[in-house]
Amino acid sequence: MIKKMTYILISLIGALSLSSCGVPLPLQSDLMIRGENAVRQFSTTDSAFTSYVEEFEQLGKTINQDVKFEVGDIPINFGNIKNESYQGVCYTYTDGTREVIIRKSWWDNHTDDYRRSLIFHELGHCRLDRDHLDETHEVNGEVMKISMMNSVIIRPRDYTRYTNPYHNELFTKSTVSLFEAWTSDQNEEEDDESSQGEEAEHSHD
Repeated sequence: MIKKMTYILISLIGALSLSSCGVPLPLQSDLMIRGENAVRQFSTTDSAFTSYVEEFEQLGKTINQDVKFEVGDIPINFGNIKNESYQGVCYTYTDGTREVIIRKSWWDNHTDDYRRSLIFHELGHCRLDRDHLDETHEVNGEVMKISMMNSVIIRPRDYTRYTNPYHNELFTKSTVSLFEAWTSDQNEEEDDESSQGEEAEHSHD
């Protein structure tokens, strides 16, 4: 069989670039093809991922308005990944089965937001049949990713601030709520700058 793998790469940038919480920032991911005779490794999901799967399913039911939405037969487990640079992979087999494999050493050393982003990204591939979406948008001088399917994992602070819009885009592919949230923040930023300017003027009277 031919096994298709979607990798998420999380590594160091240059000489140990770090995020605000001290976690190595992720780089890019790849879509690759592996050799023949591949067989799915697991049939059930490790309990460590149960809560993330349940959350993903609940989001699918709510956002898609589909009470029957479920992850289904896509087990998620810790396992070996040949390329040491990759921390999570979504495997699709030619017999139609799929699974997600996560590197445990990475999992044990990252925050819940990173973990959730990784699991939701891989399920985006395996369950939602989504490809990478690497478009970005500048917000108040910062480059923001418009999707959790970006090949670079979203920074925890961005994910926390725009959780609902990011989830909505993941399931619907619509960026409307994200852009609305960003526009609102930009307007607030401009209002704050205007107010600060007025205060500075008055302070010189």
